[in-house]
Amino acid sequence: MAPVTGGGSERTPLLPGGGGSGHSSGALRSGNPFGVEPEQLTDMLDPKDVDKLLDLGGPDQICKALLVDPKVGLKQREQVGPGSEPFQARREVFGRNTLPEAHAVTFLQLLAAAYNDRTL
Repeated sequence: MAPVTGGGSERTPLLPGGGGSGHSSGALRSGNPFGVEPEQLTDMLDPKDVDKLLDLGGPDQICKALLVDPKVGLKQREQVGPGSEPFQARREVFGRNTLPEAHAVTFLQLLAAAYNDRTL
């Protein structure tokens, strides 16, 4: 999977579609069955902000809005809406839970870096 691009911020991989859509005002987009937007969660977590956590109602209210049981987590075969695939609504709102591929460094690049390092 190619890394998510856009915005030039380190926060962009946390948001589906690259972020930067400006929906942090608290208004929910149409079609979002959850009581919180991805941007609100990102603003709360990056950087960590306890005040924003409290603005969203605290951990219990966030779990309730995300339709998650804090003791169990997600249901194994979650369906939000009639006739939908498991987790389809969650993927549409929050995106897939994947990390961008890490850039691999070859042995020759490591060798060149060690050779050019003056501290050795």
